Amino acid sequence: MGITLAVLAILIVGAVVGSALNFMSVFLGIPIVFLFIGGVIGKEIMERQQRILRLKRFRRDARARKIDFEAADKRTLSKTSQRMV
Repeated sequence: MGITLAVLAILIVGAVVGSALNFMSVFLGIPIVFLFIGGVIGKEIMERQQRILRLKRFRRDARARKIDFEAADKRTLSKTSQRMV
C-alpha cells in the first residue's frame, strides 16, 4: 500500500511538473513511471520466490528421516513403552 501511494505521488507530481514544462512531457513520463512500477513489482516477486524457495529447502531439511534401530535400541524403546502403559 505504501509503494502504491508513493508511485501515485510521483505520477501526479511528474504530471504537474511535466505539463508546466511541456505538454508532451506528461505522455513521455508515463512510460517511465510504468517501467518503475514494473521494476518494483518484479523485485518484490523475485524476493517472494526466494523466500518460498528458502522455506521449501528448510522444510525438506527438517523432514523426519527413517532410522533403522539396532537391537539395543529396540529393547530400550520397548521398556520405555511398557513404563508408559
